[in-house]
Amino acid sequence: MALNNNNSSTKLVTNYVFDKLYGTKQFTQGAELQLPRKVPMRVEPKSYFANERTFLSWMGMAITLGGVSSALVGFSGDSEDTTEHLISKRTIDVITCIYSPLSILIMGYALFTYEWRSKFMRTKQIGFFDDRVGPITVAVLVLLTLLTIFVIAIIDYLF
Repeated sequence: MALNNNNSSTKLVTNYVFDKLYGTKQFTQGAELQLPRKVPMRVEPKSYFANERTFLSWMGMAITLGGVSSALVGFSGDSEDTTEHLISKRTIDVITCIYSPLSILIMGYALFTYEWRSKFMRTKQIGFFDDRVGPITVAVLVLLTLLTIFVIAIIDYLF
């Protein structure tokens, strides 16, 4: 019985987090003014394509970051001699260690968002499809990684 209680509380916490992130009548401003629907929501075919297009654009960004990371490793060479290179192999390894997890994180976010929106469309539920947290978080992460890489490259070049 304790397992069932723990499982239900985990489900409540998970529902609370998802509702807070993606919006429901409790957390979205003005949503309480919506009247309950008696007829299931009609989902336009273009909504499915828009969801796929958004997913593919996020995946394109993640693949670009992963490709940059892989290309840096491939072009870095084997020598530790920094006289003929602007950036040392150690710095390139740090850049790769920053970009690779970021790329994987963006791929996971894209897949999660795609599945979340698809579930709402398949079940014809009223969903709040605007995502205020994800794009801002990913943009801040990309900005921070670029700043970190820039600072590391400058320090490596100067010292």
